[in-house]
Amino acid sequence: MSTATTDTARSAVLKLRVRFIVIILILSAMSVFIVLLALSYGAVSIPIRQVWEILWLHMWSHRSSSSSGDSIIWQIRAPRVALGFLVGAALSLVGVCVQALVRNPIADPYVLGVESGGATAAVIVMYLARVGASTAGFTPTAAAFVGCLATLVAVFGLARKNGRIITTRLLLVGVALSFALSGITQFILYMSPNPAAVQSMSFWTLGGLGGAVWSEIPLATLILIATFVALRFHSRALNALAMGDASATAVGIHPDRTRVRLLIISSLSVAAVIPIAGPIGFVGLVVPHAGRMIFGTEHSKLMPGVALLGGTYLVLVDLVGRYIFAPLDIPLGVMTAILGTPAFLWLLRKQKWGQ
Repeated sequence: MSTATTDTARSAVLKLRVRFIVIILILSAMSVFIVLLALSYGAVSIPIRQVWEILWLHMWSHRSSSSSGDSIIWQIRAPRVALGFLVGAALSLVGVCVQALVRNPIADPYVLGVESGGATAAVIVMYLARVGASTAGFTPTAAAFVGCLATLVAVFGLARKNGRIITTRLLLVGVALSFALSGITQFILYMSPNPAAVQSMSFWTLGGLGGAVWSEIPLATLILIATFVALRFHSRALNALAMGDASATAVGIHPDRTRVRLLIISSLSVAAVIPIAGPIGFVGLVVPHAGRMIFGTEHSKLMPGVALLGGTYLVLVDLVGRYIFAPLDIPLGVMTAILGTPAFLWLLRKQKWGQ
């Protein structure tokens, strides 16, 4: 009887592993297909066969193609697609983590308001440069990173009481600072001297991949790897915290201490993403729910699946924005909101939260 039960359990585990591998392979194939479409289509369409040729020559022969689309594919679209995939994957991983930590289905990577601090700092530097004032040597990108870190320090400082940081207080302080900083950003945009300045500043409120270059890809890759490794290491803790503090305590996990540590990791990941892609919304909110429907709630399996889904989703959304509205380059934050809202409502109906 015991042997039969063990064999049945092993068979069930094997089936789950095979199912996971099959789903990952299917999603990987879909991801490659969507990446090729994103490289092929835009204001100027280039045949996929030619795209393959250009990629092959650059990646394996380290030389340019003689075709007219070489610079479009390799210098413009390829870094944009690569950056989109890496940023989408990183934000989706952070979204999974935050939703498990706060046990709230509408939590997203920006729950502590870090992105608002980055946007405000970048917009302030741009405004000062426009009116001829000193920026102390800061570029908008550097200011965004410093602003993200400063906001993170401020949130934890204001949330500390009697030497302790309570998660609920931390989240409330984050929300309050986020609203305040967003208000400052909008005020600066309103006071900006000309419409062109407002348009250039909109990147820091809506996000985008239009300025992607190859030099940003190593940093984005490092951010994704570091985020994945750190969160994957805490997958057991995330499983327990998602079940509630009592479950976490029962397996030897300190709930508040672990939440604070993981929120710091998540916020640092967001702080690193904001300067290179801006605050892109909805990815870290919608993709984790889709991932749970496909992979389940066990975080060691959920994380690689969600990273693949998030990267593919952001590349697809960016492609839609570039292709449908060509030659306009619609801000990515606009497209993720337009396409993410119906997806979120569909997931809401499918999962029947609150019942």
